[in-house]
Amino acid sequence: MTMRRFSCILATVVAWGAILSHASANDDPRLDYARQLLGSIPEDARPVLKIDPALGYPEGFTTSVPTGEQGSRPTITGGSPAGVLYGAQQWLVSPRPTSGSVEKPDFELRGTVLFFMKERSYDYQLTPEEFPWFYDRPLLTKYLDYLLANRFNTIFIWTGHMFPSLVSMPKYPDATDLAPEQVARNQEQFRWFTNECAKRNIDVLLHFYQIHIPKPLAKSRRISVRYQKPNPFVTRYVRYSLERFLGEFNSVGLYVCPGEALRPQYQPEWIRDVIIAAAKQSGKNPRIVVRDWTLDAQRFKKVCVGQYDNLYIELKHNKEMIVSPVPDPRHAIWNNVARRHIVNLHEAADVKPFRWGSPRFIREMVGNWKQISLDGAEVYGMASWRWPYSLDKLDPNQVGYWPQGPKLLTFERDAIWLEAIGRYLWKTDRPEEGETAYWTARLAEKFGSEQAGEQLLQWYDVTGPVLPGLQNLTHVRNMNFFPTAVGKEQMIDEILEPKLDRAGYRAQPMDAYLRERYKEKYHLPKLENRIPMPIAAYAERMAAGQEITDAMTPDRVADLLVEMAEQGVKLAESAQAAATKNQDEAARFVTDSQAMALVAKAWREKVLAAIAKRAFQKTGNEKYVRQLREHMQQSVVVYKQLVALTDKTYITATDIQMPLNWHDGLKAFRADRAAQERFLGSKTPRR
Repeated sequence: MTMRRFSCILATVVAWGAILSHASANDDPRLDYARQLLGSIPEDARPVLKIDPALGYPEGFTTSVPTGEQGSRPTITGGSPAGVLYGAQQWLVSPRPTSGSVEKPDFELRGTVLFFMKERSYDYQLTPEEFPWFYDRPLLTKYLDYLLANRFNTIFIWTGHMFPSLVSMPKYPDATDLAPEQVARNQEQFRWFTNECAKRNIDVLLHFYQIHIPKPLAKSRRISVRYQKPNPFVTRYVRYSLERFLGEFNSVGLYVCPGEALRPQYQPEWIRDVIIAAAKQSGKNPRIVVRDWTLDAQRFKKVCVGQYDNLYIELKHNKEMIVSPVPDPRHAIWNNVARRHIVNLHEAADVKPFRWGSPRFIREMVGNWKQISLDGAEVYGMASWRWPYSLDKLDPNQVGYWPQGPKLLTFERDAIWLEAIGRYLWKTDRPEEGETAYWTARLAEKFGSEQAGEQLLQWYDVTGPVLPGLQNLTHVRNMNFFPTAVGKEQMIDEILEPKLDRAGYRAQPMDAYLRERYKEKYHLPKLENRIPMPIAAYAERMAAGQEITDAMTPDRVADLLVEMAEQGVKLAESAQAAATKNQDEAARFVTDSQAMALVAKAWREKVLAAIAKRAFQKTGNEKYVRQLREHMQQSVVVYKQLVALTDKTYITATDIQMPLNWHDGLKAFRADRAAQERFLGSKTPRR
């Protein structure tokens, strides 16, 4: 059964009492919800629900249909109430027995994020004016049903220090300037939210920075908001905040960032003596996830590992972009430190704000996570800082960063993003043919025709590598401030000598699909190296007349990415013509494709200009001067076309810095062209 039908069942369920083999578990909210889900099934066909810890996997389940007397009912057996819930969900999707086999997830923790932060600022209090979506119960219910359908079991709520907005603080009444009525409303709404999450087997982890205290408290006491070193006051205050929060709510945990602004030498002891201590005192054994952000691995291991059995460490996949399906090599360090280690697919700034969600690319990436034995993942949505809305401009006349008029819900626009990640976090190894059929059917359902589904699945295949590939090729910074499509950091001199490269960073392997396309296009069937050659090194070898067949060269990679982006335009146009439903959305795939093709062309000009500059520096040959000028000029010409298109289709380029737009990128492109003209003006090339 499709996700759409599953959602319809969720909207029409009625309460029903099921038979349980473990009566003591009857009060678990997940079991109650499983009963509700199955309430649409006629009574004589409803499965019996059982719990059997001997299955060995709390979230695992098995289903069976008896072969005995007529009228016997099927059975869903779960390793815990969570397994029963997923078994009931699966029965609605595909009511057939699993022949005694146990279906279980490949990854223990499967999470995504919600933000109580906006516009790069951490310091917010929770109010309807700042975060109206949090008080919209129908919206949140729709979102939580979407997460359950894709078997996510954790929500990471990002914030600076939100505790005084959620619980009363009798010992620190000046910790907030919200009215008591607003705090009470927040507390009631947060309790509703966590209860709704709990019945869907979703834990809530509240993020906080160390050491931050709320602005009202700092103002009242005339002290700092942020601390690099603990002192007795902030130690008492933070410990008290955690105790109040953990004591007030169930199915909640803590998500800790020690590196903003606590100095590394204080982090492990602070985590042990304040955060772990508060968790132990609660008596609830809440999950604690600690971000690797300036944290010293060996000191953390010595001080914290073994102190608490529900402790996780987290490291980003690749800085704050996708870049490659291969994760940061530093995961190997933390795999040898922490008992539980998860990845954070953070911000994904290289693919924003476009439609991106290649199942092929995602399956390879999640497969790499499994290969290095990660225990889970935290995955950002395609828009976080302005959730729940995407950045699409549905009317070309919409102006401003928060314009009036129609908006797209980001988790509907980019449904395939979390659906694909959730699917492969649950089970990574799936037959290729089955996946092609599955995703074709999902897209055909959305756009009304099998042809549209086939074309869009191919579209995801060919466009998936483009934006991560461009970022990987230049590997200038890989942080969230400037999306790849804006290009404020892809300056020629940075491309030739990236700051991160000087700090030891190297390009990551390109995805397997791109490599196969490269091998076929350039007739290199034996090529195994998936890491693109550094642009400066390639320019020197090229200028010396060397033929390169043992590596992916940057000029060829850039050409191939343009080719794939242009193929994406044709596929999107074909899908739009075939779509019989959601035609407006199908048309937006076309404009996204056109924009990605322009990004690829502009970046190719930058790559070729960088090659020409380094070749000129090495040889003094005047032909490279002409090439440098031509490519720099053409990069500006193409980028201007990108600005003209995106002005009509997007409010802005990124939700982390709403004022940032492609116009800023155009200024940077022009400034880079001027900088290279100044460079050429200072040289007297040899003939």
